[in-house]
Amino acid sequence: VVVEVQANAANEDRLLRDGMKVRLKGRINDDPATAEVEGEFEKVKPEPEARGRLMNRNAGGRNDDFTVNARHVIVDDHTVFEDRTVAGGTTTFARIVAKFAGLAADDKVEVHGGLDDLGNIRATRVERRNDDPFDEVRGTVSGLSGTSFTLTFGASSITVNFPGATVTPAGASVANGGTVEVYGSFDNVANVFTATRVHIEDLEDIEFEPAEGEEERVEGFVSGFTGIGATFMVGDTTVDASSAVFKGGTALDLMDGVKVEAEGHHAAGILIAVEIEFERPRVVLEGSSSGLPGTVLGKTIVTTSATRNTWTAGRVRVRGVEDASGNVVADRIENAGGGKDVVQAVVTAKADPNLTLLGFTAVTSGSTVFQDKDPGHAVIGKAAFFAAVTPKSATNAGTVVKVKATGITGSPIAVEEAELED
Repeated sequence: VVVEVQANAANEDRLLRDGMKVRLKGRINDDPATAEVEGEFEKVKPEPEARGRLMNRNAGGRNDDFTVNARHVIVDDHTVFEDRTVAGGTTTFARIVAKFAGLAADDKVEVHGGLDDLGNIRATRVERRNDDPFDEVRGTVSGLSGTSFTLTFGASSITVNFPGATVTPAGASVANGGTVEVYGSFDNVANVFTATRVHIEDLEDIEFEPAEGEEERVEGFVSGFTGIGATFMVGDTTVDASSAVFKGGTALDLMDGVKVEAEGHHAAGILIAVEIEFERPRVVLEGSSSGLPGTVLGKTIVTTSATRNTWTAGRVRVRGVEDASGNVVADRIENAGGGKDVVQAVVTAKADPNLTLLGFTAVTSGSTVFQDKDPGHAVIGKAAFFAAVTPKSATNAGTVVKVKATGITGSPIAVEEAELED
């Protein structure tokens, strides 16, 4: 395995650590007998989204966001927080036990993660550094004029000035629409980045692009989604999921701002997906609520700086994921309209006639309607339904199931309909 380490003029090193975003080129071998994935990678390229001074800590009031170089960063319960300390030529790492609470204004941080459809960096890693490396920012060039251009991130943008900067690779030039990595220093007051080096990322990343027909996998946030029959973006890759199977949720859970992994093959610049796997199993609750933040169907709903809330009144639908405490971390809160109450989550235990999901005991009976996971949700027998359900374990992600009932107020749920979702 060849690991590509890009160094800037400050002799910055990049060591692979948990939570880093990377590009990989190589071969993948899926073993269907063991469900293990083995890879022989020719090249690995770390890709931090931003590096600079931490500003506007907790601007959203939820202890989960800040800005770096005018980029809005949102952390979550899966973000890795770590100190990188350089002393006497030796680099050491140590986890920041307090996580977000351990960060302070003006800390020099390097942020890895993916961009959502609103331009937020959804951080997978926040690394605090004591070696004062150059500031860095990535983005797409627009408004190029002489030795100045603009980088736009959702609702925010910065001006980049690069007179006298080195442009790499040798012979390359800055152009509108090109993706660049910019190194230098950022002025948080003037909102201007003064570059000493501009790296044209598009030229370098050509070698990471799959050839026609080759297998391709990408992970990132969905954007530009209008329906399962149309292409959309996962990160910066165009995806066609019209014939894909889903893991951890269904096509109804696919929407802008949701993180997925798409797997398939490359054809005419598009990833033709055979499988879409949600980063975390999708949870859906539908029912009554007296107000949010609060509870729905007795479950605590946690909102974050990434939550999108369009709910006005009446029945509510909450889409999100389960956290380690059994709460639902919402990424969407919306009006639900009429109908039965709904709980969708991964099954953690089964003992015919009962299922356990999201802490609820769901009790089926002779009157329960069982439905398959096919697009038409054909009615199947109880035995076939339970045989298709695998509870979550250390070696299995578990089966996502949706149960419906009238007037769910807590556990147990008298299930009227039970539907396989993946």
